[in-house]
Amino acid sequence: MEWTIGWWRVSLQRVYPTVSQLSQTYDKASFQWHEHLRLLGYCHAYRKLWQSLKDANVLPHWQDNLKICDCGIGTAAFSLAFAQTIDPKTQITGVDISPQMLKIAHQKLSQTNISHQIYQRDVRSLPFADECFDGVISAHVLEHLPNPEQGLKEIVRVLRPGAPLIIAVTQPKFIGRLIQWHWGNSCFSQKELSELMYEVGLINLKFFPFPVGLTRLTSFVGIGFKN
Repeated sequence: MEWTIGWWRVSLQRVYPTVSQLSQTYDKASFQWHEHLRLLGYCHAYRKLWQSLKDANVLPHWQDNLKICDCGIGTAAFSLAFAQTIDPKTQITGVDISPQMLKIAHQKLSQTNISHQIYQRDVRSLPFADECFDGVISAHVLEHLPNPEQGLKEIVRVLRPGAPLIIAVTQPKFIGRLIQWHWGNSCFSQKELSELMYEVGLINLKFFPFPVGLTRLTSFVGIGFKN
């Protein structure tokens, strides 16, 4: 944004946190993160979301030995809901920049006997071979990337052909803007997310609101399949 006031031109430009700054921020928040998600209804909403997607028959008919990557796994709330609702035998591979978040994710997944591996990495540089996952899931990570298209391209790289990306993002409504002010993230409209997903080679795009709770007011989900 830019304004001209008299003889002065004033501009306002968003400054994104560095990876180190973002990691430190989420390290500090990690100890109460999962409990806050539970109290705000996110954990319940995640389970309801996966159940609604399953009932709507929009997910693939996956075979055994399912391998799913959770990009920005946090404390594993999204992954836990996926495994508990879709397939408890899923092999979850979690990636996050916050070591403290990953520590709690490991604890949560271990307590529920979900097979998993975790990696402290930036989603823009995933330590995996091309086309190695049956699906990628991601909740509220794209908003933190200064170049979202770069992050999506890297995610699509590790998807097998025909495999889906299921991604939850913050939408630009009132509560979403409050979240943005506090955490410094972006917000996405359905049109903006659709254009990004299409540009990185995802097809058969579908968009869904969260079925219940506060999450319905803050977020929505996009699904696309690797061409």
